[in-house]
Amino acid sequence: MNRDLKFWKESATMILLAGIQRHNLTKSTTNMQITQSPEERNRHQSCSDKSMYDYALLLLQRNMRSTFFPNAYVFPGGQISPADFSSEWIQLFHPFCQPPNFILDTVKQTAQKLPMFAMDWRKLGSQISSEVAFRICAIRETFEESGILLVKPNRQDKDLNNQGIIQLPQLNQSKLASWRPLVQENAMNFIKLCKMLDCLPNIWALKEWSNWLTPTYARRKRFDTAFFICCLEEIPFTENNGHEIIFHSWMPPIEAIKGHQSEKFFLPPPQWYEIGRLCRFLHLQDLQQFSQDRTVEGSMRWLAVRLVASDGFAMLLPGDELYPEDVDFTGETEINLSSSKSLKELRLEVTRLHRIEIRNLIDYNLYMNIEPRYKHVHPLMIKNHLNSDL
Repeated sequence: MNRDLKFWKESATMILLAGIQRHNLTKSTTNMQITQSPEERNRHQSCSDKSMYDYALLLLQRNMRSTFFPNAYVFPGGQISPADFSSEWIQLFHPFCQPPNFILDTVKQTAQKLPMFAMDWRKLGSQISSEVAFRICAIRETFEESGILLVKPNRQDKDLNNQGIIQLPQLNQSKLASWRPLVQENAMNFIKLCKMLDCLPNIWALKEWSNWLTPTYARRKRFDTAFFICCLEEIPFTENNGHEIIFHSWMPPIEAIKGHQSEKFFLPPPQWYEIGRLCRFLHLQDLQQFSQDRTVEGSMRWLAVRLVASDGFAMLLPGDELYPEDVDFTGETEINLSSSKSLKELRLEVTRLHRIEIRNLIDYNLYMNIEPRYKHVHPLMIKNHLNSDL
């Protein structure tokens, strides 16, 4: 792992989406369960009446003892492990593909490539590229936290883009559940699991989406996190691990925003922002195609800078007129700006906006009038309510 990072721990997270045309989601957006009886499937061939979206998003609730966003609803993910860079992966992938990139899409970025992906890990003793290792991390953590195993058989395949979960004949839920505590205890056991099942982590189903660094004012824990997106045809069996994750929920993205706004649950700003991007896509097929086309464009590393005002604070993001020109990505110094003016006064003084104004844990307002870089989309939400163009 990157020894140059002193104040941030590298991690990976997965925005996991699944089609809901074959399922019925219950009325409670914070307790959505899947009804899979044949009768229910026949009665609910179209998507839920609560939403025009034909897909749902997986959110996991952290326990109240968590030292990082306790009780928050988050995407599955966690900290990178040396096991994710293990040379044993090369042996496992060998019959299928070769290092360093294992047939992953090549990102166009060169000088602007994300530092976590630009790092030459061979200098640190690993032949696994970071693009591969961070995807393995996201898949491993998703399995640990939700029981969802994103794998494919270890054999050649013509089309890698539309695969997320492959049903293996020798796989059953009880057998899989017995492996989860073993992988949680030691990440190397994830390699043993894949060897036993003769399968590979489906790194090709994960598309690069974004990169967030925890702001410097969060002194207890900071993460440099790669966000990946993965689309599945239907919702898989999901089960919380009962430890760091106490609850899971599948819901359309618009319901996640509504749940946060109505104080049913709490979304950290990065999750809130990224779910807002998802809200621009009503259909899973369109989102899948967009993520597939966009993944070669790469991403931009975002470190939010806090601007404290008289009535709250703003998280300034790259492109905002008040965003510092030379941001210290080493984390050596805490980056904070302050003013005696109100958030509105500060907003009206500038022309380029890319900020989240925060007055409390629930009251988020996004202001953005710049074009997203790398062919991305901006979130749908403005001023804590949904745009009329939805």
